[in-house]
Amino acid sequence: MGRTTPAAVAAADDDGQKTSWPEVVGWVTLNAALQISSDRPDVSTDFYSETTTLPTDYDANRVIIVADDRNVVVRTPVIG
Repeated sequence: MGRTTPAAVAAADDDGQKTSWPEVVGWVTLNAALQISSDRPDVSTDFYSETTTLPTDYDANRVIIVADDRNVVVRTPVIG
């Protein structure tokens, strides 16, 4: 039997759908967005620079992707 890791628990909501994508850190933003859209076609992706203030409101239909100046994902994208 497989064991559930804390990362796997944190990466899924009560319905078993992904809520975070740690595997795309280091990817180009477009590729990350395509993976997220493939996993969760019901959410949109918003892109932010690592120097930009992130939104403070929670949106269950949004995944925030934070990237550096080379468009490489620098933080784990999460729903919110």
